[in-house]
Amino acid sequence: MDKKTLEIYEPLITTYPHHANLFSILDINKRSLSWIFHNYLLVILHHDEKGGYGLDLCSQYYPWHKFKLSTCPMLISRVYKKDMILGKWHFHDFLVDLIKNENYIYFIRELPDGGSHEVFISGFDLSKKEFLCHDFWKGIYGEKWVSFDEITLKEDSEFRDEWSTDYLNGIWAIEKTNQYLEPNEFYYETVLNFSQADFLDVLKEYIGVNNSVRTILRKDNRYLGLEIYDIMAEMLEKQKNTMVGQPFAIHPFHLLFEHKRLLSLATSTFTTSPLIKKEVDLLINEALKLRNLVLYCNLFIEEKGIYKNYDVIIENIMKIKNIELTLISSIIEDISAFKNAD
Repeated sequence: MDKKTLEIYEPLITTYPHHANLFSILDINKRSLSWIFHNYLLVILHHDEKGGYGLDLCSQYYPWHKFKLSTCPMLISRVYKKDMILGKWHFHDFLVDLIKNENYIYFIRELPDGGSHEVFISGFDLSKKEFLCHDFWKGIYGEKWVSFDEITLKEDSEFRDEWSTDYLNGIWAIEKTNQYLEPNEFYYETVLNFSQADFLDVLKEYIGVNNSVRTILRKDNRYLGLEIYDIMAEMLEKQKNTMVGQPFAIHPFHLLFEHKRLLSLATSTFTTSPLIKKEVDLLINEALKLRNLVLYCNLFIEEKGIYKNYDVIIENIMKIKNIELTLISSIIEDISAFKNAD
């Protein structure tokens, strides 16, 4: 077998590599969506005292903000330590054998410029000595054939992210499984049957009616749901004086946009109200406009008056907050009224 590529889908969420790579593998069906809704409908924010901040999506179950690969019931993940691999196999031969056995591969590699980065591999071509890799090429997530010579394992394979507890240690071999499709009282049933009641719990947690997840996350200096908008505005105010001449971090704004699309998918699953559909579309459009505004500011960072247009960005952040609060309140009211009518 000189060439093999595994099946890859267009990911629902692409903000960070650990989102895009995971969602590139997943089949989308009712039970997988249930797991996704449980784990990706809440947004959290972490910040420092200088105005730096980051957003991510989290689960309503512990561990709220952990790496999702190891807990995903649609996948089987195995971790191979570097010393074990290099002591027995040639590195590239080992990766090829994993792919031949239907395993996607994820690890931290050394870059030619001396840095390091995550790499996700779904195929190989032995005649050209290339791996099919997935990453953000020129800012857009996609695939690219990369020479064997460029695919090396990081000397110290432990990776920790400032905003979360995500990590990759060694090589992750990821295999798809369909066991989750069959209901089983001992197998992940809690997160594979996302119900209308679960949706209400998530929404109430998001706007602060319920506070079980928020209370725990606050101990770890994280903010949840609607309150992230106030903290984002506060951090941007701080950046006016501390990050002059630097581009905006685009990830938080892209994550907000992708979260609204996922929220729309969940909403359409549990409500049929035309008014709510209009409110959802408005929220998505405003989140997209905000993300594009930030991209525009970064593109013209040297143009006088454009990069420093913090006030417009903050105004749009608060506009999204108000639209989202109205939407979520409408969804809760609509679902509650439907349940009471039954």
